[in-house]
Amino acid sequence: MKEEELKFEDIEKKAIEILEMVSNMPKEKAVVIALSGDLGVGKTTMTQEIAKHLGVMENVISPTFVIMKIYKTKNEIFKNLIHIDAYRLENDEEILMLGWKDMIEDRENLIILEWPERIGGFLPEDAHKINIEHKDETTRSIKFCYNY
Repeated sequence: MKEEELKFEDIEKKAIEILEMVSNMPKEKAVVIALSGDLGVGKTTMTQEIAKHLGVMENVISPTFVIMKIYKTKNEIFKNLIHIDAYRLENDEEILMLGWKDMIEDRENLIILEWPERIGGFLPEDAHKINIEHKDETTRSIKFCYNY
């Protein structure tokens, strides 16, 4: 696991780095990025930056109340960005009602999942795990566990 400290304003650079890394990996299924961290730590900000660099034209907001949003991209590798906020799921099996099994089979999907601990054993083993923690008002600690 790689860990680094990052100023909040540098999240855009880190988002580009993450997107480049997952774009260049061989894939047979969807790529899942599992974002963990407390409320307000920057999970949605990271998703917004990734979306921007995928060419998503819509305003990307946290899907806390709708749980999932699907965005079309202008990217040649990932045609869809699927943003899921699992915080409000009552149990891990509720992820299946969203069409999870079909989503993760489509290699044109980039799935960003906030609160991945809420879906238990349904998180694919090859998910890229990113944990963001507050250090102070302007600094975050980011831990990466990329699966190659």
